[in-house]
Amino acid sequence: MRSASDPFAKTSQALGRARDRRSQQRTPGAGSSRRGLQEDDDEPPPERQRSSPSKPPRNLDSGSEPAAIPTRANDKNNNNVAAPTSSRNKSEPSSTAAIETPGRKKAGISNLDSGSQPASSSSPSASKPKKSKSITAVASPDHGAGGSVGGPKSLDTLPNTFLTNPKQADPILFYLPRLISSEEKDEEFLLDLKSLLQAAQDDVRLHRGRVQAGLKKDMRLIRTYILENDPAYRARQERLTEHKDLVNGLIRDAPEIMSKLSGDKPVIKGKTVAEMAQLHLQQWQRALEVYVQCPAPESKDGGATAGSVATADLDWSTLFDLLLDGIPEDQDISQVLLQASEMCNALVESARTTVHDAAEHVADLESSYRIRLEAHSEFSRHSLNVVGHIEEQFKRSGRTALQIGQQLEHAELKRSQCEAASVLIRRWWILESLAEQEAQSGEPVDVMEEVQGRKSPDTCQMDPLYTRPENSLEAARALKQLRAVIRAKGHASTGSANTAGGVGLNDKAAQGRFDLTASLIQRTSDALEQRLLTTFERVYAEGGGAYDFSPKPRPGSMDWRELRLLAQALLLFDSGRNLHKHYVDMVVTSRFPELFQKSINEMSKKSSGDAEFDMDSTRSKLSNLFHRVSDVCTAEFELIAYVFGSSAIITPNDPKKGKKDGKSGGGSRSDWMSDGSEEMALVVARALLQRVISDPLNGLQARINDLLASIDRIGDFDAGAKKLDTFVVIHEKAAGLFSLLKEAADRMIPNNDKNMAILSAAQVAARNAVDSLKGFLTSQELALSNTHRQGYINLELRLLHHDCCTSLDQAGCTLVKAPARRPDKSLIEKGILEEYKAPILPLHKISLAKKGYTGILAGPLKQSVLRQPLIHATDSLARARLMFGTSKRGGETTARVILSIYNQMCNFYGHGFLYPIVETIKEMLPSHPPAQMPPLPFDEEQEAPDLGVSPAFWVALERVHSASKSFDRELWAENREGSHRVWEILTLCGDESSISVARDFRVIFYTELERRGEAAILSALDTLSTHIQWVLVAGGESMMATGGNRIFNQLTGNSGGPYAIPAGSSLDTPNSPAIKSLTYCLRVQFVHVQAALTAKSLASLWTALSMRLYDILVARLLQHYTVSTVGAVILSRDVDALRSVSMLAGTEHSHWDLLRELVTLYMTPPDAIKTLLLGPEGDTSKGLFAKAGRDHSLVFLSRRNDYRYKTTTGPKKSSWVTEMLIDLNMTDPSDGNINIGSFAAGRSALS
Repeated sequence: MRSASDPFAKTSQALGRARDRRSQQRTPGAGSSRRGLQEDDDEPPPERQRSSPSKPPRNLDSGSEPAAIPTRANDKNNNNVAAPTSSRNKSEPSSTAAIETPGRKKAGISNLDSGSQPASSSSPSASKPKKSKSITAVASPDHGAGGSVGGPKSLDTLPNTFLTNPKQADPILFYLPRLISSEEKDEEFLLDLKSLLQAAQDDVRLHRGRVQAGLKKDMRLIRTYILENDPAYRARQERLTEHKDLVNGLIRDAPEIMSKLSGDKPVIKGKTVAEMAQLHLQQWQRALEVYVQCPAPESKDGGATAGSVATADLDWSTLFDLLLDGIPEDQDISQVLLQASEMCNALVESARTTVHDAAEHVADLESSYRIRLEAHSEFSRHSLNVVGHIEEQFKRSGRTALQIGQQLEHAELKRSQCEAASVLIRRWWILESLAEQEAQSGEPVDVMEEVQGRKSPDTCQMDPLYTRPENSLEAARALKQLRAVIRAKGHASTGSANTAGGVGLNDKAAQGRFDLTASLIQRTSDALEQRLLTTFERVYAEGGGAYDFSPKPRPGSMDWRELRLLAQALLLFDSGRNLHKHYVDMVVTSRFPELFQKSINEMSKKSSGDAEFDMDSTRSKLSNLFHRVSDVCTAEFELIAYVFGSSAIITPNDPKKGKKDGKSGGGSRSDWMSDGSEEMALVVARALLQRVISDPLNGLQARINDLLASIDRIGDFDAGAKKLDTFVVIHEKAAGLFSLLKEAADRMIPNNDKNMAILSAAQVAARNAVDSLKGFLTSQELALSNTHRQGYINLELRLLHHDCCTSLDQAGCTLVKAPARRPDKSLIEKGILEEYKAPILPLHKISLAKKGYTGILAGPLKQSVLRQPLIHATDSLARARLMFGTSKRGGETTARVILSIYNQMCNFYGHGFLYPIVETIKEMLPSHPPAQMPPLPFDEEQEAPDLGVSPAFWVALERVHSASKSFDRELWAENREGSHRVWEILTLCGDESSISVARDFRVIFYTELERRGEAAILSALDTLSTHIQWVLVAGGESMMATGGNRIFNQLTGNSGGPYAIPAGSSLDTPNSPAIKSLTYCLRVQFVHVQAALTAKSLASLWTALSMRLYDILVARLLQHYTVSTVGAVILSRDVDALRSVSMLAGTEHSHWDLLRELVTLYMTPPDAIKTLLLGPEGDTSKGLFAKAGRDHSLVFLSRRNDYRYKTTTGPKKSSWVTEMLIDLNMTDPSDGNINIGSFAAGRSALS
């Protein structure tokens, strides 16, 4: 059994004995059983020195010879495995120097980490700080005498660093610097990578030999050491291979090993307990190897290996528990622990050897890598230098080639100029000889007949260049050059300095020949231009207006290619001005007979002779005219683009374009013109448009002016309306016309050119030409419309004002004449048409008041009359929108017109229409009640009295309110898409300032209307208040007395009021007659008010009426009435009735609730009044003092009829009153003057 108190008591002793036994078995005579990892032990343990003949040593180098792998510490046992050394004296240590190669400062690699030096090194250099690593080259002793770098002596000399600490010595290059230095001496010698790597491999072999020579003190190893023959190297490679195979096997079998160790041990028959323990110990040994050799880090692919997964949760304590769990209880644990200790020691020794081998392997690889890296660096530097030389040579050759090319180009230009000059001189001589022949013979040459082709070619005296039609373009170019010579001579002869050439020109004979030749050249030019114009007109006429620009045009269509050839030739004569004029004349005479051939003054004659103006016929004729202009100009634009345009404008779907242009010299515009003018297509199109639109006699604008002048001759308002419609039709059709013309101008550029990101110079010129043409179209459109816009605005505003006033006049309304307005003389002097401002003609209030409510409702407030001005205004807005458009380009003008219309309508509908009506119905309300007494009670079967405010008053207010909403809905219409009203038009125009100004007009209109409406409603409230008091006072109090008593009570005011009813009187009537009649009238009045006002206005009005009704009743009660117990019942019923009618609308009616509480003072016995005032015991918040206030409660209490009694000396307070005041310790507030204003409904009783 294991001891529970000390289960591991003998563990230390068992481990010590196990170490002793293992040390005796492996290394007899050793002084210590535990060995640490020491770097001076290069000799592996005997059990690890097994050689494997089937596995050759691994070749670590890329060269032909394996590289030595030096360690970072001195090895004392290396002499046992190396070749025997001789007793050679040590040579003098050679000095080292850094290699200086071209393109770098120092041939060295510094700050390289050794990375393989053991932590527990016993060598003297292990305790020293690490030095920066660098590769140096051996400097020969005779280097200063002109010897080569690294001579034979330096090869057999061992540097000091290899004598003191060979394994820590940095590589010193020998063969690589010699190769580089030979390249520096021989400029033709080229370094290649193979040679550099071979030299580097030699330096690697040399470095390994030096390391071994330093370790074994044998200088012969510098030249004779070969890595693959080193037994230590082969043994180390075999150990590393075996260790790798061992680790792979452990990784593969780790899950199985751990499962066997941790699982239940089945009992094996024939096995003793000790054998089972040994089997468990063997399994534990395998698990220990897995724990040490298979650590937990992840693999390269991001996943965990089988061994790491099996040992993920395994630590040393768990492993030790697994060891103890498998040992039977009757087994001696010390023996097991001793064997486990031996297993751990053996594993430690194996790991030490593996780490030592890996360190030596890495050190050897590091030195080899550094040396080869130096070779690659040298090759890179050498390659960069070679590339630099090649680049510099290429640049020099390129500059030379460029200079040669420029010289050749200049020479070619001179040659072509000389050739052109030679041809030009030859042509001049031909014409000069012909001119001299003509002068000598006296018979002039019939140039026109010969050039026109009317003479036989055999009889022609002129050069066939000018007489044959197929040479037209070449002849035009030649004549242009000859004319340039004539102009140049003229400029030279006017100069102030005479050059050598000028002397020759001043010769009279030469001057005569020059003049004869110039005259013949001009006659030939005129004849050729006339022939080309005639041919151009004939080809155009033969086409008959049928254009087909497809690759295969249909028969009978116009031959636009021939026209293009003729145009190219004609453009060389005075920049084609005669061609432009001739072409425009042909178009307008053949394609626009409506404008330029027959007179179309029929509309004017018909309009001036007849009073009727047929708008439909005018619209039809205008539409046909605009459509004709659009169709013709669209077709001609396309023809102009093909005939007069450059190659960038011609659509590239013509397969013969290149051939034709190549033959005729077409293509770029510079081939046609040399005067720097703008694009010919633009010039021709502009001339055509200007002639069609702006011709002073027959142009489109002249025809429109004639039509408008014929309308003005009629001279009435109906003609003005027709003129407005004509304005709209003209501008609507003109906008469509110019829109189509701009689209046609866009089509002059091919679609593929529009989508190109990079354009040629010709394409850019063509695009600029089309943009310029569109700008010209815009200017023509503005010129056509601006002449009519100001007249349209004034006419629109004048007719709108006339139509609105006419609708009121037809409704029987009388308008007040406006004062005469003086014109602005400054504008008249400047010739500017002043903008029309409509005068304000308000309705005549006196005539409206005479008509009464019925006349107002049936006249100006009739629904059709209210709606008619809005209809006229919407028509004006629609015309203005069509006239000026809603785009942002012309938004400023449109916004100005819309603002003028809206402002005029606000003035008319406000100051001229609704404002006078509201003011009139306010003035019609009576300010005083009737003089006679009201006949109370009113008969509810009959119509209730209106209390001074007629129901028609509220109907009129409702009509005004409805008209104001219609005005906003029909004209402003905010946020109503598609309404085409003021807000939407201004929004589309994008003019924020105009929208702000329009909002100000709208706010002013409704503010003024609301102010007048409120004044009328307040006046109605005053009228209702006076009539309420008339009913309560004059009617209610008059029923309490008759005859002389009634008159006396009215004079003295001592009647006691309607609630001083004696005790024992009957209570059959629920309310007093005045209150009953008043509530009946108010309920009827409420129906009319509710129909006229909005909910908010109704609540405000009825709340104010409720307060005024309360104030009238309370003031009368506190000043003139006394209340008896029986009268208190009637008063309470009256208060409830008034409260009920007051709560029909509004929310502030708490004053009636307080009055109901105060009325209880009159129904309570005297002995309970104190409790009513103070509240029940312990709850003073329920008393009247807390609710209404002390003074208010006592003042209301003083109106009890038993509060005072009459005596001969005057009224005195009752005894219960005096006692109550003494108990309350208060004075009577009713003894003094009472401020009735403090009892008003709007004031707090507790303030």
